[in-house]
Amino acid sequence: MNMNNNEFYIGWMPAAPKGYAKQVAVAIVAVAVLVIALASLLSLQQKKFSNAVFEYGQLTEVTGIYQQFPLPSIKVYSHHNNGNNFITMPLVGYGKHGAEGIIHSLEEEKGFSFDQKQIKLNGTLIYHDGKSLLQIDEHDKPLLSISATTAYHQPLTKELGTVELIGEVLDPKCYFGVMKPGRGKPHRDCAIRCIAGGISPVFYVRQQNEGPLYYLLLDEEGNRLNNFVKDYVADPVRLTARAVQHDDWIVLYVDTKKGLQRTGGLSWFKENDELIYCKPE
Repeated sequence: MNMNNNEFYIGWMPAAPKGYAKQVAVAIVAVAVLVIALASLLSLQQKKFSNAVFEYGQLTEVTGIYQQFPLPSIKVYSHHNNGNNFITMPLVGYGKHGAEGIIHSLEEEKGFSFDQKQIKLNGTLIYHDGKSLLQIDEHDKPLLSISATTAYHQPLTKELGTVELIGEVLDPKCYFGVMKPGRGKPHRDCAIRCIAGGISPVFYVRQQNEGPLYYLLLDEEGNRLNNFVKDYVADPVRLTARAVQHDDWIVLYVDTKKGLQRTGGLSWFKENDELIYCKPE
């Protein structure tokens, strides 16, 4: 047996033989390249943050018509809204709270209902993907002015029939700008607390080749569904509902007798063939 004594190496020797050191160097470089490649691949596979915006610290004056149904919101006139004359901006409160408490306190102070009244509010804008919300905070003195006379707005309503959809229940305040990510398992605990605190839930439906669709959720009688849906947040669920278009939103009057059924994530696309959305009139 031939042995090259010059290549024999023991750890306590001051230096490794050239052949041995070369092999180790090649192995180290190969492992380093592999680690960098895997790290790059994993980073590219991560979901990118959305471009949702929360104008934190910046107050904006918004004038429109306040409506209590289907959820507290301000209707803002627009020339550019897919054929609809008004943009519906749902109202949310500070933190994990809805806006009903603030509006109710202001109504008691003024002595009349704000429903269908011309109103000017001071709040923080939240917007993403064609939808806008307004956060109002009692510390910001949100009510700038209100007319005591009714400025009735007849919403564009259209019955769209009974639908069965698969999607995800989420809280709109976080999803449309306040948190990133604002949906899915990482955001589940936060969303449950927001919905439990009075923020109206939104139903998020994915499309295979286009952007997502968003729906408001009520029960068959038009009542809030917060307690009914909060345990299903962040899970793909199937629901059956009567769909009605209200201006630039579609409201799903959920069949609570059938309830919500959790479903596998792979069925998100294939079972949403007949999707409905607001079309220009």
